[in-house]
Amino acid sequence: MAEHHLIRSEFARSWAPFLNFEGLLLCLAVVSHPTTRHHPILATSSSLSHPTSIAFLPGPRLQEDLRIQTASFAMDIIAKLQDTDIGKVLEPTYDAFVPLLEHKRSEILSSRKTFKYGATDRHQLDIYYPPNPPPPGTKHPILIFVYGGGFVTGSRTRPAPADLVYGNLGYYFASSPALPCNFITIIPDYRLAPETTYPGPACDLRDALVWALSNPSALGSGADLDRVFMMGHSAGGVHVVTTLMEDTVLEGVPAGVMERIKGTVIVSAPWSFPPGGAASYFVGREQEVGPLAIVQRCFAEGKRFLPPLALVTCERDPEGMKASGKKAQEVLKELGLGDVPLIQAEGHNHISLTLALGTGEGETWAEQSGKWMAGL
Repeated sequence: MAEHHLIRSEFARSWAPFLNFEGLLLCLAVVSHPTTRHHPILATSSSLSHPTSIAFLPGPRLQEDLRIQTASFAMDIIAKLQDTDIGKVLEPTYDAFVPLLEHKRSEILSSRKTFKYGATDRHQLDIYYPPNPPPPGTKHPILIFVYGGGFVTGSRTRPAPADLVYGNLGYYFASSPALPCNFITIIPDYRLAPETTYPGPACDLRDALVWALSNPSALGSGADLDRVFMMGHSAGGVHVVTTLMEDTVLEGVPAGVMERIKGTVIVSAPWSFPPGGAASYFVGREQEVGPLAIVQRCFAEGKRFLPPLALVTCERDPEGMKASGKKAQEVLKELGLGDVPLIQAEGHNHISLTLALGTGEGETWAEQSGKWMAGL
């Protein structure tokens, strides 16, 4: 009963703010859908004036068809959040998806292991393993995902009840049958500003990369150490570019390590900053070492090359961020990187595209990214 009460309260807390009359009809449509109406799991109060009385009734474990319906409902909630301001959509987006992830808790955590790659508590990483061995004659590629947080916040494991966030992404890329191959997925923590400044987080990511390739037993016998991919979301995308291009980060990297990175996916990341932007991290150097600036400088000096790169942008990203991504696509093409794929995360805001993974809805952008990486 305690678990039942928790599910009920989380459901009500999350979705009640959106259940005006239109929203209540939408919820009733979920309950009465042909694939779900025979499952004695959902019920509504007879009083339409108290939408928070929507509750899960005692019954069997949530069935897959109902999970798909409720995930679709979560995406409908996201569609109502027309604001592109990250601060305004953050909490309601979490409220929409956290209860759905809770239903996947055992699956998300089933293959996770934690390792320490450096000296501090911020130098830990989680590895998510595919549940099945790779097909004969193949190995599982490695994906390193770098979360964002505005340079000053973020963690591979967030406080409860959102403690499955990012784990859901690791689970998705490690196990989704929609992908042409599954990835051994690594999610490292890294130091944050103001504890460290540019390029401290990229140095941590470098160390995590070197640690992983130097400890193949931690990755498992099915790991392809020669096919590594990096994906960064928001500020995490900035850190990925810095890891690949900044001389002070690359100094001392063992020979052959960077060549193992076969592709990068930069997800909803700012490629340039206004004067004084992200001051606690860049400390006045944003015009010099912002992602686009450092790429242009390194190419001009003939110092570095980027592995194949794809960009992901959200339909409801902040306009400045979308414009920054479009500009980056144009500049990268001018630098000789060819037609850089631009994947559109339809229906998503800046927060929802990572939270949706593992729910069965809103995953198209990740499927496209996975197919692109698998084809390299």
